[in-house]
Amino acid sequence: MIKDIIKEAIEELNEQLDDDEKIEYDENLKLIGKNAALNSMSFVTFVTIVEELLEEKQDISVEIVSDKAFSREHSPFYSIQTFEEFVEELINEKE
Repeated sequence: MIKDIIKEAIEELNEQLDDDEKIEYDENLKLIGKNAALNSMSFVTFVTIVEELLEEKQDISVEIVSDKAFSREHSPFYSIQTFEEFVEELINEKE
């Protein structure tokens, strides 16, 4: 479920990006840090799109960027895979 949401969010984000900034779904894609695929504005937009899609398609409201995310030893925003795992965890806490 979350993988499909993230893929759709990437498609929506790519509609807003220049051709040389577009990204493709890859679990190892680095989202933040040195050599990240997204700049800070694109990352914020991506997270917002994911939150909106979760609300719209799954009727789940989560706050992805939170103290919980930043209090971790390893950032959940490092890659698509860590991002997916973190969002899945947030969803499971809601259920």
